[in-house]
Amino acid sequence: MWAGRVDEGYVFGGLSATCVETLKGVPMLLESADERVRARLLPDTCVDAEDEDQWRRHAVPELERLFSSRAQLVRRDLAAMRPLGASGTQLLLIPNHHVNAWLAALNAARLALFALNDLEARHLEADGMATATAKQQEALLRIHVLAEMQAVLLGDYEIESGGSLAEWDPDAAPPA
Repeated sequence: MWAGRVDEGYVFGGLSATCVETLKGVPMLLESADERVRARLLPDTCVDAEDEDQWRRHAVPELERLFSSRAQLVRRDLAAMRPLGASGTQLLLIPNHHVNAWLAALNAARLALFALNDLEARHLEADGMATATAKQQEALLRIHVLAEMQAVLLGDYEIESGGSLAEWDPDAAPPA
């Protein structure tokens, strides 16, 4: 996977089938009804039971709408993915005005994967893969892919930029 910056937003290219599958899972994770996911994304926030009940009545519905809105936006952007030349990989454009929603969606998906796979902080340490089951190892790899995308969107990596996506040849190197 590589990333570039164009006038329209961020381009992610060379997305393998596994990366695409991971990204297509993001909206499903945001909308999951699994109690482990809901507990992680919408945790208890108040000590007092009455305050907690009030928070759940008033804040949780709006948070759920935000998750749903982000899931829909991510789905639309993923539906616009296109093949990258003859490589068999995919090209994804995340428009500038979608970056914040993507950041929130990727973060929530990482939290959901963590909860669904019974991961612990020790699994994120240097030797964490060695202590993880095969299913947990797969989840960790997916979490890392999502984290790398977040890092690009946050500007933590220096990436090539310039030009418009329409001007770029998909059989050529990443945008420069």
